This record gives sequence, structure tokens and C-alpha cells, in this order.
Amino acid sequence: MRPNTSGLRRRLTQAATGNLRLPASRAARLVAGPAPVVNLAPNPSFRSAQADGTFDQPLDAGGVYVHFHSAARSAPVPGLGVTGALVTGSGTNNDSHIAPGGRDESQDFRLGLRAGGTYTASVSVFLTEPLTGAINPYALRIIPGCVRGGTANFHLTASPPARNEYGDHRISVTFTLPENATAAWVRLLAGMSQGHGQVYWHSFSLTEGEQHVTYFDGDTEDDNFFTYEWLGEPGASASRRTLRAYQEILTRTDRQGVADEAARLSRAGEAAEADLLVAALAGELDPISRLTTARRLRDRDEIPQARQTLRKMIKAGDEHGDAAFELGRLHERKHDWAGAEQLYRDAVEKKPGDSERFYRLAYTLDKLKRRDESKQTSRQGLAVDGELPFDGPAVLDLDVKCFGARREIGIFLSEHLDQIRTQARQRLDRPARTALEMPIFVYWAQGFESAPALVKRCVAELRANNPQAQVHELSDTNLGYYVDMPVDLVTALGDNKTNFSDLVRLALLEKFGGIWVDATVYAPKALSEPVGAALGDGDFFAFNYHGPYISNWFLAARPGSYVAHLWRAAMYLWWEKRGELIEYFLAHHIFEMLYHLDADFAAEWDKGNRVSTRPAHALQVAMLQPYEPESFERLLTGSFAHKLRYKYQPQQVMSDSNLAHLVRGDHRI
Repeated sequence: MRPNTSGLRRRLTQAATGNLRLPASRAARLVAGPAPVVNLAPNPSFRSAQADGTFDQPLDAGGVYVHFHSAARSAPVPGLGVTGALVTGSGTNNDSHIAPGGRDESQDFRLGLRAGGTYTASVSVFLTEPLTGAINPYALRIIPGCVRGGTANFHLTASPPARNEYGDHRISVTFTLPENATAAWVRLLAGMSQGHGQVYWHSFSLTEGEQHVTYFDGDTEDDNFFTYEWLGEPGASASRRTLRAYQEILTRTDRQGVADEAARLSRAGEAAEADLLVAALAGELDPISRLTTARRLRDRDEIPQARQTLRKMIKAGDEHGDAAFELGRLHERKHDWAGAEQLYRDAVEKKPGDSERFYRLAYTLDKLKRRDESKQTSRQGLAVDGELPFDGPAVLDLDVKCFGARREIGIFLSEHLDQIRTQARQRLDRPARTALEMPIFVYWAQGFESAPALVKRCVAELRANNPQAQVHELSDTNLGYYVDMPVDLVTALGDNKTNFSDLVRLALLEKFGGIWVDATVYAPKALSEPVGAALGDGDFFAFNYHGPYISNWFLAARPGSYVAHLWRAAMYLWWEKRGELIEYFLAHHIFEMLYHLDADFAAEWDKGNRVSTRPAHALQVAMLQPYEPESFERLLTGSFAHKLRYKYQPQQVMSDSNLAHLVRGDHRI
């Protein structure tokens, strides 16, 4: 069971307003008795007592049911130092799966499940290489099942699938069993047939409730905040995680340590324990308590209360500038750059050894168009920064914009570069079988029939100037015929078609090679010749500002481009691991930082020819100007592709403007 923290949430709001007064003894009681979290999985590491590692007691509480289309054994997971279940197919059927804790259709609830209960199941999936062949549509998923009314439902629900590529992937699903269920189980579906790959399942967790819980079992080492124990035989029973009493925690760490743990739990989605620690800290209304409360309110999107708490801290002195820094971040959300600047300056002055504060101030100065100040401020940040995995001054000299975000992206890519390279090279070793030759891809999510007039005109120009068979008009209804977009990406990005299309273009170019053209690009001539010239001796082209600082509205790649493969892998991994848009031009920044981190990527990019993106934007600037045939023609001949925009207010559009002539298609010279 999960603790009921509604009262704690109320006290958190009281702490934000200064209306909470708790004696230390009461604060201690807040954390003395929360309900422990139980991992119901009795054998979460899939260990076996058999010498060959096979599972011989499929229906025992700690057993593992192995479906007859599968072969499975306990085995070390490569490179991770943990044990898991290694599953392969055993025939031509791709219904290869296992069921931890057993699976059958009798009057039996496996894994301690009960009718009407709500549970969250999580597991890690490690692949040494992608699965191949005819893959089950439900491959690499957690699939709870049950019996009700005498009928088995093997697909009560399903988790999003793990990524079908090299690496360790974590998946989870929350489900509620029907009140009239008479049996229940959980399957882990690998989904491939014999000879088409192998799957390692490990670190299985099943907890009651909807809240995410970081994986643990009885062998997890006790820490300053939690104890861990098996509830029966070690490695063959459920396990329990218990939050220590607050006063005991304070004998192991200080109040700042408690604040840091509350922040970690909040980021991890473990709201109950985060709120408990924050409420306990509120027993003493010091800066640590107020700052922790404000951060938790921010994470819960209670922004007005967070602002109120931070302002009170600043009024009281804010010795280390922590409140000013956090309030500056909230001003950024509102695009109040001037307000953020003043707060960041205060934060930097009070803690000049914190590089992040310099980078946030530099970002704000750039937004205020004070580029020289921004660059100097980033240099100050570099002076107190730690060792970076790339040449920080060189990255800053390339461009002043968003240095802090580019630095953060570079560190992430460096930490995961081996996985990114492996994923890219494995796909390079398995090229798509296709007869398409340098296809041209253009995408409008809703379909071009409902596209704005300018978009329709741009696509018509593509069709008119290039072979019909070469132009592929894509929308959400036919995209699946070309590439398989990961379900978690589609879900995470939702209606954000701009960033979704950043991923679509890379998936297409990695698989087929060819040319990506944004739907708002006007290309008045055939593309084969200018694109061939732009590619030169390289395999990848993008318009650029300078060096690897690129635009991505027009891309070209020869089949087998290492740049396309590495960029795609890096983008996908970012969204899998981080799942956030830290800066609008995320795709551009990932490209740039790969250039600084991977020598082969840089070498392939450097082989191509550079074409400035600036002439390609000149027509966009002149769209609302009166039409003059000669000047319009000069704009058209300035680039073989022109990046336009389609969002204009009706009152802006005049019938004799460049925009109107372009949409009508009646330009003559």
C-alpha cells in the first residue's frame, strides 16, 4: 500500500506560506511511520537453482513460467553486473514469453495480485542487438492478464514497448484488476521466433498503487534514508523498502542531505516519500526547509506558491542566492528575461563558484540581445566549471547561443556515446532493402489536403520540378509504411509535431537516405543537381551558419550515412533517457555536440560542401513586401531551397505581395 499523503500536501502548502509550525517531535513522527513499499516479485533477478540455469518450477511462487515457444535460463546480463532471464525463441512462432511467479488459468492469483487491486509493474530489458524477423506486435512489453467470468484475458493492458535496439531499457505499466477477476498474472513478451535474437529481462518490480518506484529488492544496500529486506527466503520472496524515521535520518546526514534526497525523489516521481521529507524539514523554518518546499511546489506545478516562498526567502536575506536562482528559473518560464537577469546576477554574486548560475545568466543575456555580455558570462562559467569531455572554449567560440544547454547535451552524449555508436553501427550493418533512390520526403501531420495554401504551393513545386516517383508526401496516416516510430516517443511528444518531425526526418534518412524538405520549403528547381554538388565527397548535407552549427529544415544523406545514423541514435536516446526539451533547437545542438565528440562524425561532415543558410531565409523576410518581378527573381536565384513560414494574420496578406504571387504561382520574368 502507498501512504496517504493528502494531509502532508496540505502541510506543504502551509509551509510555503509560513503558516506551518511543527515541533521537532511532530516533524519526526511525520516520517516515523509511513507504510513501507513492497516489491511483490519473489524472484526479481530471475535466479535459478538448476546447474544449467533453467527454470524447473514454473508454477511456484518464485518460479518462472516459460512458454513452449520459448527457451529461457538465468544468466548474467552483459556488462551490468546483475542476473536476469535470457529468453530466446524455440520455434517459428513469435509468442515467446515468460511469466515471473507463474502463469495459468486456474483459480489462482500470481505474485500476490488480488481482484480490484491497482499495481505498477516495471522491468529492465537488455538487448545485445535488435530483434529481427517477424516480430510480435506486442514484443518487448509487460502484459498483465486475468481470468474473469471463466474467460482468460491475456491482454488486460500492455506497457509501451522497450526500444528494439542495443542497450538497457526500462519499461513499466500501471493496471487495475477487475473486481470479479478470479486469477491474474504478468507476462513478459519477448516476441521473436527462433534464430531472431535474444532478450534479457532483469530487475523486475511489482508494487501496489500508481506511483513510480525506483527498483529495489532485499539485497539492495541500506542507505541514509531507506532500509531494504527480504520478507522471507532471500532471493525467493517479496522484499520491503522502509523509510527511516526522521531523527534517525538526521544521525546519518544533515538537513541539506535530506533536502537533496527530497529533490531526487521528486524528480524520480516518488511523490509520497518526497512530500514526507519536505514536511519533516518544515518543522524548522530555515532556508533549507523553505527552498526544499519551493522546489517541491515547483515540481508539482504549484508555481504561485513556489514564487511566494522564494520571495520570502529573498526578503529574509537569501545568504547563498539559492532562492534568487530558483526564482530566476520561474521568471524564465514567463519569458521575463529582464527579471531573470537581475535574479541571476544576485545568485552569481552570492555563489561565484557555481558554473550553472553563470550559464543561466548568459542565456538570459542572449535573450536580451546582449551577445557580448552573454559570451563573457559563459567564459566566467567555464573558468569555474569542472573538466568537460569536449573543448568548452571552442564550442563557445563557435556560437554564443545556449551554451549551457549545449554543454548539458554534450555531457549527456559523452556519457552514452558507446551505446549511441553501437546502435548506429548495428543499423549500418543491416541496411534497409529498398529500391528507392534518393527519395524526397515531405511531411504534414494532418495530410496535405488540409494544409495551408503556402504549404500546398511548396509541395506542388516539389512535384513539378522533380520526378513524381521521387517525391513522397507523408502524413500521420501513411508514415507507418515508411518508418516505425517508437510508441514512447509518439506518446511523449503528443501534439508537438515540430519536435516529432525532428525525429521522423532522421528515421527516414537513416533508413533510406535521400532528401528531407520541410513542408514550408519552396524549391523552384530540380534538387538532384544542387544536392549532389552540396554533398560533394561527403554523405550528409545541411545548410549551416558556421561549422557544425546547422539548420535542419533541409537535409540530404546518401544511403549508409554515418552522420544520419549517429544523429538518429543520439536523438532517440535523449528522448528515452531524458524525455524533455531543454531548448527549442535540441536537434541542432545534438548534431553540433556529436561533431565535437565523435571523430568519424566530424570527418564525414567535413567532407561535404558548406552552403550558408542565410540566403535561404531572404525570401521569407521579403514575403509581405510588394511584388517586383526582378527583385523576386533575385531572391529565388539566391538559393536552391527557401525556408518560408505559413503563419500570417489575414490582414497581413495583400494580393500583390510576394507571398500572394508565390501562392498563386504566377511569377514571371
